[in-house]
Amino acid sequence: MSEEWKHASWVSTLGKWAWIIVIINGIIEIIYYIALIAEIATKNASLPPSLQIPVPFFHIWNLIWGILIILIGYAIIRPKFSEKCAAQDWDALYNWFLNLRGIKIPWMLIWGFIIESFSFWWWGGLSILIPAFVLLFAGPKPYEWKAEK
Repeated sequence: MSEEWKHASWVSTLGKWAWIIVIINGIIEIIYYIALIAEIATKNASLPPSLQIPVPFFHIWNLIWGILIILIGYAIIRPKFSEKCAAQDWDALYNWFLNLRGIKIPWMLIWGFIIESFSFWWWGGLSILIPAFVLLFAGPKPYEWKAEK
């Protein structure tokens, strides 16, 4: 835990709510793509089979990712990121990394980018990435990118 850090309050608050923001992002994604798929199905119901429009794979893909985003938010972001931000346990966040050939890649960046990449709306991933970047580049202590051997 750190002493007083000038960004601690808002980073802690945004990080604490990140998992809920991610889950809301996933729920909206699911609702949106179900609505699009239902709209196509409704239009197809009145058309002969030769004129029916197939459901785009993109819609199905994003519907699946909406479900996965909810699972990631609850199973990974909540315990590994949001709870640590709420407790202002910055050391736990600094120590949550993937060692990639001697370089410490923070998992908070990896999961933030995954959610950003596979979500139609980007604000879910931003709720992770903004606190992560502030912590890494303007945090209570410098982040060590080289892993100890």
